[in-house]
Amino acid sequence: MQPSGRSGGSARPGLARGVKEESAAVENHFTQVTVGKFIFRVKSGCLYTGEGLWLAWQTSDDTVRVGLSDYLQQSSGDAAFVELPAVGQTLRRGDDLARVETVKVDLTLPAPFAATVIAVNAQLAASPELINQDPYGEGWLAELKPDAWPALGLMDADAYLAVMTAQAEEASR
Repeated sequence: MQPSGRSGGSARPGLARGVKEESAAVENHFTQVTVGKFIFRVKSGCLYTGEGLWLAWQTSDDTVRVGLSDYLQQSSGDAAFVELPAVGQTLRRGDDLARVETVKVDLTLPAPFAATVIAVNAQLAASPELINQDPYGEGWLAELKPDAWPALGLMDADAYLAVMTAQAEEASR
């Protein structure tokens, strides 16, 4: 897949050699970065954790939908099993939010803030591969009702792009 983007596809100053960032006018406004032969997408309008979770505020019910970023799902491998918390469970920041087993690693993902679990993605029990196929859409993990919002320590899409790019560069060495 060849990303479309800025004319010339020029790299952002400060990105390492072999890394190309392109702002794509693709569904829902994603920014793409290419590291080696891999293309990673970061969805604008979401907040992110350092662990690679995306968070999208749901204005209709004051909840936050949570999922794995494109980089986290690609670098972890194909999802084979997902364990999610029970609806109604109260989580403190850092408690286990989800466990994702992949062909490469087993991930234990921490809750990014104190919250109550409002909904979980039941489709993942039968189709964990949704995490890989559509990480920002059908592959979401849970919806949380935060105790306080916005939570501390979260990054916007641009800040996460810089962190993720550095992680991808390091992993490609």
